[in-house]
Parts: sequence; structure tokens; C-alpha cells
Amino acid sequence: MPVIALPTGRSFDSCVEIIQGAGLPVGRLKDAGRNLVIDEGEYRFLMGKPSDIPTLVSQGVADLALVGSDVTEESDADLTELLDTGRGRCYMAVAGPEELARRFSGHASSLMGLRVGTKYQRTARRTFAAWGVQIRTLYLNGSVELAPALGLADCIFDIVQTGGTLRANGLAVIKRTAEVSLRLVAGFGALQLRWGSLRSVVEAVEDFVSSGGENGENAD
Repeated sequence: MPVIALPTGRSFDSCVEIIQGAGLPVGRLKDAGRNLVIDEGEYRFLMGKPSDIPTLVSQGVADLALVGSDVTEESDADLTELLDTGRGRCYMAVAGPEELARRFSGHASSLMGLRVGTKYQRTARRTFAAWGVQIRTLYLNGSVELAPALGLADCIFDIVQTGGTLRANGLAVIKRTAEVSLRLVAGFGALQLRWGSLRSVVEAVEDFVSSGGENGENAD
């Protein structure tokens, strides 16, 4: 039985759209409620928090998963990316008060020691390090946009969709750093041991994506 992990939250509807478009059964999945394990015909779906999905796959609990590239970038789990679905598009960015933008237009030394509020600490450090900048990160898992106003951070590093929440809190995108979308991933063990049973699923998802099936709506 192929086991597929899906993230709960804003990406879930897009994941269901992809699964349905690939021809897999989604009747119970669409009405999952609080159920985290759903058997649909010959498939099993596991629902989990986005940050937990890489672990479910890398540890062999799930064979395949749909997960945002922001999550896989932050995770240190061993995964193989099979496909960029193009769904759930948004981007990672540094955001802050508009006056901070002047420091980003100057020499990297002006950014040394910058305080950055984020839940993507590993990705933030790696991104700034590529610019030759060492930063101090403050882990925030919610309401990260409040950090500059409260004096907790100089700026934030976060995922951006419409930018509406940033504007509502007096922030602006200073530097766009990476594009984000839903990716189809697998664990090494699953690919080596169960590729025969997974190949049809991967090819069906690829066919749906490449055919230009309707895009899911991004959340605000």
C-alpha cells in the first residue's frame, strides 16, 4: 500500500487537488476532519504539520509526500525531490521597515549582527551567510511580523504570498530570496525498495501538472 504524507494547513487543498488530478481517490480525504490517517482504496494518506512531513518521509513512515520547498529547505532530512508541482507558489523574503532597505543596498558589513525574526533559522543563516553576513536569529513560530515593531528584531525572514500581512504591520519586502512551491518528494529507502509500486503515482502527478490542470488558490 503506497503511503503518501500531506501537510495540513494552507497547502492542504492544493495537495488534494493534485492527488485528485492524478486520478487517486480523494472521497474520504476531502472530508478528513480530525483524522490524520486515511485509507482510500489501495492508498494510505498521512496528514501532519508541514514541518513534520520531511521526517515522516526520511524515516520511512511515508513513501511519498507533497510539501513546500520552504519546509524541505529548512529541514535536514534526507529526501529526493521528484517534481516541482508549481502549486502553492509564494516566495521567501527578508522584510522590514522601509528605512532598513538602505542598509541592504550598501556593503555587507552594514548588515553584520542584524537581528532577524524567523521560524526558518537554518535557511536564514545560510541565506545571509551566502552574502557574507553573520546574523542573530530569534525563533518565532507565529506573528513574526510583530517582531520589528516590538523591538525584538531589525527585520524578519519569512514566506510571503500576497504581502498583505506585511503591509498591515508597516513592513515591506526588502529582498526576495527564493521561490517556493509544493514539491513531490520521496525517501531513499522507498525509491530503492518500492519504486515499482510508486512509479505510477509519480507519473500520474507529473502528467496532471504538465497538462496544466487548474491551479489551487493561494491563501492570503
